[in-house]
Amino acid sequence: MRIIIVAGSKHHTFSQYQKQNNDFYIGIEDGAYEIIKHGYKLDVAIGDFDTTTHYDEICAKASNLIKYPKEKDEIDLELALMYILNNYPDHEIYIYNATQGRIDHELITIKLLVKYSNLNIHLINDSEEVIYLTNDYTISTPNIRFSLIPFSNCSLEISGAKYNLSKTDLSIVDNFTSSNQTLSEGAVIKIYNGGIILIKEV
Repeated sequence: MRIIIVAGSKHHTFSQYQKQNNDFYIGIEDGAYEIIKHGYKLDVAIGDFDTTTHYDEICAKASNLIKYPKEKDEIDLELALMYILNNYPDHEIYIYNATQGRIDHELITIKLLVKYSNLNIHLINDSEEVIYLTNDYTISTPNIRFSLIPFSNCSLEISGAKYNLSKTDLSIVDNFTSSNQTLSEGAVIKIYNGGIILIKEV
């Protein structure tokens, strides 16, 4: 089972979604309505629902509706991740409609990948996938662009890419691991310690 989160950004990336059997759908704010609109079962709806104009329909369609007060410490996406951590921690998570729009929300979303690194999270935008890596990872697709962005100190190695890198320590201010490209056999990222944000074409 995969967990599909559809957030409430007006910049929709849910069009990139490809259905698989047994997908489990979580909608956040108007993301819940997006799930309904596309004809999928709304398993869980989460949020304070202060911005949606479709609240009644969401209430009618959601198998489980979890409503929070408007004033709270966590953004709605983090509440969804907390729900998954407590109920479905061992499943892959794909997040749509959570990029672009407000820069503060986008940066916080990427920070959530780091905070919840024990979950297997894939953040999807129009043309890219964002993952926080703490273990070795193979990009099997040939001839695609990828970047590695450190959010903290880490040590890694890159092979099978246009720009390979022997074992190197990176800090948060290092930028030379961006704009790389896989070769015909794909690329391997070996993580020695720490973690790094991977952004790759899809």
